[in-house]
Amino acid sequence: MEGQVWCRVEELLQLVKGRPKRCRYSDREVLRVILWAVLHDRPMNWACEPLHWPTTLRPALLPTASTISRRWNRRELRGQAEALHQESLRRLGGVGRYAAIGGRPLVVGGCSKDPDARCGRSAGGMGKGYKMHAMVDKRHVILSCAIRPLNVAEPTVAQVLLSNAPAAVTRIIGDGLYDSMQLHRVAGATGRRLYTPVRQNRVGRRQQSRRLRLLRLSQHPVGARLLKSRDEIERTFGQASTLSFGFKGLPAWSRRMQRVFRWMWGKNLLYNVWLMNKNTAA
Repeated sequence: MEGQVWCRVEELLQLVKGRPKRCRYSDREVLRVILWAVLHDRPMNWACEPLHWPTTLRPALLPTASTISRRWNRRELRGQAEALHQESLRRLGGVGRYAAIGGRPLVVGGCSKDPDARCGRSAGGMGKGYKMHAMVDKRHVILSCAIRPLNVAEPTVAQVLLSNAPAAVTRIIGDGLYDSMQLHRVAGATGRRLYTPVRQNRVGRRQQSRRLRLLRLSQHPVGARLLKSRDEIERTFGQASTLSFGFKGLPAWSRRMQRVFRWMWGKNLLYNVWLMNKNTAA
């Protein structure tokens, strides 16, 4: 499976062009090493050693781990990484109207000295670390994501995801945590509608018209089925975890915000590439 996924990754990497001035390694070479490490669940310095590459796949030049860290902090390389993600969406086909939004805790140890990790609500209680806020469609494709400390509220990050959602997505389903008037206003300003359960099944004295419509919708069988489709994001997270190279939790070497984002970008891209192979086989 990993070999098939890597062949697709190499196809995507051919689209990465450019080499910053006074840099020895191109953006393609740096991203190739990052994805090789993520594919095998190993730290970056492991992928920088020639003996950890098959002779048929080994690049002529391998950057050092410190070079990878410096280059990832550059806006140009992160832009190339985002372009690879968008290309995977394009190759997966058209994005539908409906998408689900949700969060996935990325917990670190309680004794971790990571200054970017924060304490907040995790699955089944409190935890320390980060959270991946993601948007997926009904095909279980990860459309976009954002990484924030665990104490940042879901509606706050959802405003960014809604603003940057693919243009084709016009209906977004979330759970009760996203029942926020500010979030509903952001969705409306971007030409989208947000569907969530109404907290405590009641609307306050201000009688917000949007939340009143949501309350009536949730009491109708069609609306109940629509809100139930939010479970697609949990199925996506579960499916991504069952893969041999899928996300099994933050490894010990993935600390600080930039490194966590780099790791999850790689995992999400590899998952979308796996879906490309799966659709081709079908």
